[in-house]
Amino acid sequence: MRIPPTSDMSTPALQTLTNLMLAQAQECVWQRAAMDQLRDGTIARVAIKIAEYYDAAHELATHSSTQNIYSKAWLTHMQVKAHHFTAAAQFRKACECISQNKYGEEVARLREAASLVKGVFDMIKSLFGGPAVSEAVISDLRSLQQIIQTNLARAEKDNDLIYLEVVPSPSALPPIQKSDMVRAISPPEIADPVALMMSNERKAEVMPHPIIGLPLFQKLVPFAVHQAASVYVDRKERVIKEDIVGRLEEMTAVYHSSLQSLNLLSLLAGLERTDGLPSTLYNQAAQVRAEAGSQTLYRMWDEIQDASRHNMEILDDIFNALDEEQEEDETMRTRFRGQWNRPESQAFTAQLAEQGQQHRSTLMSAQKADQIVYSKLETWAKIIDVLALPEDELENSVPGSGGSDDANQELVGRLRELVNEMDDHLIKRRQIGDRAKKTSNGDDISPALLRKAAQLTSKSPVVKIDPAQFEELFVDELRKYDVYLMEIDRQDERQGQILREMAQLHHAFTTKNGSSAAAKRERALQNLSQAYHKFTEIRTNLQEGLKVL
Repeated sequence: MRIPPTSDMSTPALQTLTNLMLAQAQECVWQRAAMDQLRDGTIARVAIKIAEYYDAAHELATHSSTQNIYSKAWLTHMQVKAHHFTAAAQFRKACECISQNKYGEEVARLREAASLVKGVFDMIKSLFGGPAVSEAVISDLRSLQQIIQTNLARAEKDNDLIYLEVVPSPSALPPIQKSDMVRAISPPEIADPVALMMSNERKAEVMPHPIIGLPLFQKLVPFAVHQAASVYVDRKERVIKEDIVGRLEEMTAVYHSSLQSLNLLSLLAGLERTDGLPSTLYNQAAQVRAEAGSQTLYRMWDEIQDASRHNMEILDDIFNALDEEQEEDETMRTRFRGQWNRPESQAFTAQLAEQGQQHRSTLMSAQKADQIVYSKLETWAKIIDVLALPEDELENSVPGSGGSDDANQELVGRLRELVNEMDDHLIKRRQIGDRAKKTSNGDDISPALLRKAAQLTSKSPVVKIDPAQFEELFVDELRKYDVYLMEIDRQDERQGQILREMAQLHHAFTTKNGSSAAAKRERALQNLSQAYHKFTEIRTNLQEGLKVL
């Protein structure tokens, strides 16, 4: 260049733009990593590099040679983004600490993240009347602040009550390693302009405009077309998520709920055999038998009670020691009066007493929960022990069906037919959802939008295009999903017919066999199956109690 470049083409100004664009590109990688649910440590390393790029851009933009080039709004944006992603990196790193059992470090990083987000909001408040911060950026910050506060409250409570790890200071935290996923690449026209000019000089004789090339904005798509494409994608995804997949899932949930309310599967399983038990019940009984039935549950209960009493005794000893220390302090203060100048005992022990009260409250709440579990155990212990009997004794404890007449066989046979038909329908529903998603993945209406835009601007290239002008095109394009909606309507109608017939047949069967041997056998099998689920539920509750203690 024959003259010095203007300030907006100076090295700091261009480096500002470079770092800003690298930050935005790295942010795109971070968003994809979050969507793909990569490991928290990986996302943290990407986020901290984003913060570094934004911070570098802000530092360069405030350089003495560039301080009047970039607006205050952009400077504030860079600062906010830098703090935002530093906080996001600390939050993700804290999530990784959970899997590594570093509970103290988790609390420290969450506190650091909360402090950073609070600092950003304080900075934004101080700009009242100054450059506005994008509402989208503020919304992201609020979401991040909310999830940080929720996790911080949970982490502090867990660490105070369970893990009791030392929380390191921010300066003692290991630095987060950075992962640079982007790089700046200069176009060949800039990296090697001499070669480009030499190449075009040789072509000058046959090319009328070898250096200029195509018009600069010839292939630029109107912004309204981009907006229209985004609107269509939103509508298409709503049709897939709500009208197709959501409705299919709702119908399936209604079917399973109806089966459960009628206890139909247990009824059919119990009627399959009259000289034995359903195979599922044999497996459940074997598991309960292997774990010694209610004896194991009572033993776990006794262990919990012993541990609870021991912990309560420890707390009582602690409070007694605190009381004795306070009494001794008061005695010495009375005895020596003005010579006893140390602070009162409560100034030293108040925090310990508060923690002790919290532990006592936790123990008392646990004891109340224990009584609920014990009540369930007392209620179900006898039938759980029946389930733990040897196979021959278990079979003898269940009454036989007493045979089945032709009318019963016809009712049961029709019920099985309806269940099998619904199983086929469930398979078809998965296929409908898969086909609809496949159609959506290949549904690109960009060519149609460009053709419509060309029609709208055919009379004048300066005609303003609005996304609302593509409404008819949206309606036409979304009709390709009508075939799936019609299939769902047919599925819904047929399911309603099947459920009504199932209810009628079940009512007829139970009315006819209300006091028969088959009904008694059904109730016995149902009780045994429910006893197994209560056994696993009570065992899980007791295991959780042992972990806490």
